[in-house]
Amino acid sequence: MTPSSLSLFPLSASLNPWLAMGLVLSTLVGLMVGLRVYQYHFSPHPELVRKLLHIPMGLITLSFPWLFSKTLPVLVLAGIAIVWLLALRLYKPLTTRLGSVLGGVGRRSLGEIYFPISVGVLFLLSQGDPLLFCIPMLILTLADAVAAVIGVRYGQFHYTTTDGYKSAEGSITFFTIAFLSVHIPLLLLTDIGRAETLLIALILGLLVMLIEAIAWQGLDNLFIPLGGFILLKLYLEMDALTLLVRLIVTLLLVTFVLCWRQRTTLNDSALLGTAFIGYLSWTLGGWQWLLAPAILFLTYPLLISWIKQREIPLTLEERQAMPWLPSESDSKSPNAHWERIHNIYAVLSVAAAGLLWLFLFGTFNRPEFLYPYTLSFAANLAIIGIAGMSPLNYWKPTNLTLLTTYVVKGWLLMFAPLLLLEGLSLTSVFCVLVSLVGIALPAIAYYFTQPFLRKRPTDTLNWLCRAGYTAIGSLLGLAPYLLRF
Repeated sequence: MTPSSLSLFPLSASLNPWLAMGLVLSTLVGLMVGLRVYQYHFSPHPELVRKLLHIPMGLITLSFPWLFSKTLPVLVLAGIAIVWLLALRLYKPLTTRLGSVLGGVGRRSLGEIYFPISVGVLFLLSQGDPLLFCIPMLILTLADAVAAVIGVRYGQFHYTTTDGYKSAEGSITFFTIAFLSVHIPLLLLTDIGRAETLLIALILGLLVMLIEAIAWQGLDNLFIPLGGFILLKLYLEMDALTLLVRLIVTLLLVTFVLCWRQRTTLNDSALLGTAFIGYLSWTLGGWQWLLAPAILFLTYPLLISWIKQREIPLTLEERQAMPWLPSESDSKSPNAHWERIHNIYAVLSVAAAGLLWLFLFGTFNRPEFLYPYTLSFAANLAIIGIAGMSPLNYWKPTNLTLLTTYVVKGWLLMFAPLLLLEGLSLTSVFCVLVSLVGIALPAIAYYFTQPFLRKRPTDTLNWLCRAGYTAIGSLLGLAPYLLRF
């Protein structure tokens, strides 16, 4: 079943696009005025007010494939909406009168700005195809909004995210509605088989739920529809057996990272992020591309120094530099665990260079990109060990020995399994030997810049440097092929 065969009705040009744009914009303004009146008289929860705008506007966008026969009016409409929403944030008279409709939730979010961006980009990518446009927008409109309201009202079991907390009840609600938003249109409006329809809805619902749990500061309004579109278009081409394998792998990855969570320093949304990255690695590259992120996830806690605080109490400087170490009271327990303080930014920093090579492999189909891909994770493994060095007597000679140890461990843990899978050849052996230099250079760079990075008020520069160092170092993984060895 090709996506082009899924158009429900031909696009209609019967309605003047300028008139259609005027109707949509007047509806947006009218809704905001009405909700401000409702807010003034009844003082509802700010999240409820925000979603009462989100849902009607999302439902209106579902008519776009029939309202607009060309992409340009939709892009212009999205641009006007963005300017209006930015004015609500920045222009004080408007902020005073209507700003609380969107800005009363008390958290940093640009979700209302991302919403029209996602509508415009999605319409452009789907080329106005009703099914490819409407299913992702339906997920964003209903699943995201209802899950937020349910989470606020009934959430009891919370998990940690970059922005604070989300609830298991909200995520389950999101999955349920996302599943129905995919399953019902595919079942009723296409000739796709029932088994395929069910599997597509299950996989898409689960993966988009992960995206929603991972997203921060309103980015779910961008990630959900665009991620949903890409996944839907991919799955429409697959048979039932292929889809079943993907569903099983997704469930195994999510189950595994959640069961392993107490052995990591990652918060809950970061854990779900690792599962999603693992899925991308496997589905775009294959099993051998899943190997490097899996090894790093399993072994990186072993490279962090565990300081026995009952014997050597931490100083304030050490506690600030290594906040993932168990608290002093907890460290005395035989069942002490790491403090799970690392969020999705940490995961993206570690995975950034690898995802770049994965994308390049998917674009150009060059199997040799597996070596720089693996090298990037090996370098990150060494850097993680260096990040666990105590700031006290940082420049002592024994730390250079530790640095060398971390480089060698990262190299062996990543490239020994890869060499077994790829087999021995002159090129593969040379690649593995060169990779040792590619791991050492980023590790040395991070070792010398870490004292400065630790003094920064936030970790942003730290994560950017890690990603940059490993990306540059990973280029050495291509050296044997560039030299035509």
